[in-house]
Amino acid sequence: MNLAGRRILFTGGGGMIGANLVRHALGEQARVFVTARTPECPANLSEVAGSITCLQADLRDPKAIQRAVDAAQPGIVVHLAATAFNPPPAASDHVDVNVLGTANLLQALAGQKSLRFIQAGSGAQYGDGDGLREDAPERAANWLGMTKSAAAQLVHGAGRLYGWQTVELRLFTPFGPWEGRHRLIPHVILSALAGDTITIRNPRPERDFVYVGDVVRAFHNAMTLDIPGGSSINIASGQGRSVGEVAGEILALMGKSGCLSVQPSEARPDEIWRCSADISKAREMLDWRPEVRFSEALRRTIDWFTNAPQHTSSMRS
Repeated sequence: MNLAGRRILFTGGGGMIGANLVRHALGEQARVFVTARTPECPANLSEVAGSITCLQADLRDPKAIQRAVDAAQPGIVVHLAATAFNPPPAASDHVDVNVLGTANLLQALAGQKSLRFIQAGSGAQYGDGDGLREDAPERAANWLGMTKSAAAQLVHGAGRLYGWQTVELRLFTPFGPWEGRHRLIPHVILSALAGDTITIRNPRPERDFVYVGDVVRAFHNAMTLDIPGGSSINIASGQGRSVGEVAGEILALMGKSGCLSVQPSEARPDEIWRCSADISKAREMLDWRPEVRFSEALRRTIDWFTNAPQHTSSMRS
């Protein structure tokens, strides 16, 4: 199956993954609908706003999300909207968006037939661990992970109830173009470009970083391949890297290796210290593995932030 002519509804289309994935879907000649909490299209989609349909709808508003679904009449839904891990919002915000918001979306879609629903999950659902498999116990240590686990249960349950094909892609730490300035990799790049010393709180935590271009391929395959409904699949590189290691490699690539400073602070109670994935299921079920080497992905990301002044100017302000 290809995406040409398919009606795809994206929630969270203005985030990093959405900004890249919406452009990919347009390139595949799909009919693209994006929900937004404001009347305007998300800023990250301003360049393609004329080619997509933006629908004002907050997931926390059941009537608004019903109107959006009725307008889009999607055959594919890609559910990206979620709360952030850092800085963490209140527990009630995680529940309102990730759990109640997902339930509102699923209820609005109840009348849709032959629906394929792609849920963006999170490596935070597992808690700490290396080489985490999809059948590992979910022992989330923070509200993001806990509520994303609950959302996945709702998605797969609705799939069984309504006869949909549901797939959860558990994303570990995507990075690349369109990522928010507060995140580790853009923060280091933009600070180095500005000539500032980069200060990090703790170099020890390990994350499994995966380039957003590879993530887009995973979503494409989840939308087009015949995958058993109810599947949950890790999307990651399969290798953990520490915050300090990643910051140091960025600065070395930028020729600014002396600009990193560690300012110790009290560890967060919900910190995830180690987090890496086993990605064998992605190879088997999605015909997917990361293709862009980490150092090359960092170079591409540095180049994007360096040469996209219309975006980086606002990020530096």
